[in-house]
Order: sequence, then structure tokens, then C-alpha cells
Amino acid sequence: MNQEKVSSINNNNDSKDKPSISKIPWVRSDLVRHKKGQYYYETSDLVIIALFCALGGILSTFVGYLGNLINRILGIPFGGGQILAGLHIFWIIFIYLLTNRKIGVAFFTGIVKGFIEFFSGSAHGILVLLISGTQGLIIEIILILFLSSNNKMIISFASGLASTSNVFIQQLIFFNSQIPPLFIAFIGGLSFISGFILGGIFPIAIYHLFSKSTILNWRKTPSSPHHLKYIQLLRISIIFFLVVSEIAIFSFLLFQNRFSVQITGDIYNPYTFYPADFLDRQVTIEAELIGDVSYEPPKNYTGVPLYIIIEAAQPVSEIFLVKVIASDGYFIVLSSTEIQENPSLILTMEPTGLRLIAKNLHGSYWVKKVNRIAIEGN
Repeated sequence: MNQEKVSSINNNNDSKDKPSISKIPWVRSDLVRHKKGQYYYETSDLVIIALFCALGGILSTFVGYLGNLINRILGIPFGGGQILAGLHIFWIIFIYLLTNRKIGVAFFTGIVKGFIEFFSGSAHGILVLLISGTQGLIIEIILILFLSSNNKMIISFASGLASTSNVFIQQLIFFNSQIPPLFIAFIGGLSFISGFILGGIFPIAIYHLFSKSTILNWRKTPSSPHHLKYIQLLRISIIFFLVVSEIAIFSFLLFQNRFSVQITGDIYNPYTFYPADFLDRQVTIEAELIGDVSYEPPKNYTGVPLYIIIEAAQPVSEIFLVKVIASDGYFIVLSSTEIQENPSLILTMEPTGLRLIAKNLHGSYWVKKVNRIAIEGN
């Protein structure tokens, strides 16, 4: 009898010494494995990510083109489509909820969804990988740091910030000094509202509808883990890995983006021009730059003719004007007739970026660091 009392007292003392999950406010029971051999990401998690990323990536591509249509209806070059920006975030949050709010899912979803958008023909080209990955990373970090992934307002706030990031990423990479900061702030605010509602509140509501039905009965929430001493290290490691990965992706795309041009305006097919996509259409010409204060002797240049780049964009009108715009805001204007009659107008790659070689034209037409071509119909 005495032995039983001693054993009971010892057990009570042991239980007091052990950490209790309820006493540690930042611990989530699904952050670590419950048993040896039990994987953090279950097979069902990977199936959910693959299935909904495929669906979301393809639909996001069409949402992007729908945004361009809204811009055209409103008569503005860009920005109006941000009212739909939250629909891109919807899938990241929805998948995050379906996988029991596991760490890493939002970022991983953003990357996978970005790849699918890229391969399904996104108008942003490979830049969509950076945009989507950054959106997932922002959601991931906010939900980890706030330690309240069950709070609807925090999830919606994270969605709004993630949605807004696409505006500033595009301005950072395709900087144009002629765009008023007030306009950038306006479309950024529009994107935040869209992300908050369509990317946060909307998927949460859909998830709750799923939860009330029998659809998610096959999903099981992991039991509370016994090994808690590595939890903080796990959080720090995940955040570090996500930040380093995002920096690496951003650096790579920023380097690659020096050799890309946004094709916009009155066209049926807005796209991002990459020289690698037109290798079979390149030509080599000999040209000489003669300007008022600059001169370059004749030499060979290899690049893609400007008329081929314009044809791929499918202009709405047969007669149009083309603005070739540099990253510092400098631009020149060419008519459709000038472009069609001069196949020696080419975009070539230089160490500092893409350059327009304008054979037989004044040196002022040789635009350096080209980052956008705008087509305006008459």
C-alpha cells in the first residue's frame, strides 16, 4: 500500500517537471512528429498540394489575362486587374488550411503554383515564379511569427500583404520613373483589399463549409507530440530556409530579368520577351552608331528583329505606334511602317541588358537597357 502511494507521488512529481503543451502558448501540436517513422508531410498532404496547385495554377493564368482585359476596358496600361489579385492567393490559403496549417506548405504551394502558371502560359513569364513564391513566403513568415495560425484576421491580413507584394515586385524589376507613386500606392491598396477578402476571408469560408460536410472526414489531425525541446529550433530553421530560398530565387530572376522585356499595349497577346525563346529567329547585322555626341564604329550585332517581337504580340490595329522604353524612363517612338520596312531593327543582348540596334537611324534611337515595349493603336 505504501509502495503504491510512493509510486503515485513520484508520478505526480514527474508530471509536474515535464513541459505541458497548454503552458507553452507558441507551441502547435502539429509542428513535430508524434512518433518515430511518422512523416510530418503525409501522403495526403502531398496529394492535396499537387491537385490544388495544378487547378489553381491554371486558373490563375486565366485570371491574369482577365486582369489585362479589365485594364483595357478601363483604358489604363496596368493596375485595374489588381481587383482580382486575391484570387491568386486563394489557392495558397485554401491548401494551407486543407493540410492542417502545417509549416512550409504556403511557401511550397507558392513555388509549385508558380511553376504551373509559368508552364501554362502566364503573361508574366518566369517572373510569375518569383511573384507566387514571394506571396507564399510572406504568408508563411507572418503566420509563424504571429503564432496564431487559427486567427481568421491574421490569415486574411497575411493574404492582403501577400497580394500587395506583386505590385511592388513588378515595380522593383520593371521600374518606370514616369509612374506616379500615388498611383502605385492606390493599386497596392486595391490589391491588399482584394487579397484580404478573396485571398483570406473567401478561402476560410469555403474551408469551413468543407469542414461541416463529410468531405474532410478522411483527414486526421496529428496527436500532441511528446518531444517539444526541438520546437523552437524547428521554427527558426524553417524561417531561415524559406528566407534563403526566396533570396536565391529573387537574385536569379533579377539577374535573368535584365534580358527580358514586357510587351504591353493594344495587343491580343501581352507577354514577356526573352531572347532564349527566339533563338531560331535571330539575325546578324553590321551597324554603325552615329549620334550627335557619340559614335560606335561598324561591327556585327546578333539579335531578334523588332518586327518579329511585335508580330508575336498580335497588335489590335494594322497601323500603330511602338514605344521602346528603357529602365530609366527614356523612350523612342517608331511607326509600324518603320518597323516593317526595317528588318535591321533588332534587340540584342549586352552585359548591361537588352539594347535596340537601329541601323540607318540616328544614334538617339539606339536605346540601352530596354525593359518595356508599348504598342499603341491608331
